[in-house]
Amino acid sequence: MKKILVFMLFTMILLTGCGSNTNAPSGDLPPMITLYGRDYVAPYMPVNELPDGYKYIGELTEEQANDTGLAGCRMYAVMERDSISDIYVYEECGTPIDENTLDSTKLQWAYVQWIVSGD
Repeated sequence: MKKILVFMLFTMILLTGCGSNTNAPSGDLPPMITLYGRDYVAPYMPVNELPDGYKYIGELTEEQANDTGLAGCRMYAVMERDSISDIYVYEECGTPIDENTLDSTKLQWAYVQWIVSGD
């Protein structure tokens, strides 16, 4: 239940980012980015440091960002895997105030994990 609440809260505050966000999703569906033909969602709290093994793989394009406002944000992944099951995006987001809550009035730059949706 906590993960669902965090996910819903995070999708609501994902209204700022690296690029213009005038076409942000309405909230009916969680924001998704598309990379290599797979959709990714961000259900977890942001972190200030990348886990070991993640390397810079480029910036999100407008097409990959899917109107999330994250175009131009830097992406990181573990490239030694056969497929990319998750990526981290360095983006502007709310600040965690406890393990289940983000304060969307206190924005920060942090790494947000995006995981494959529906695999």
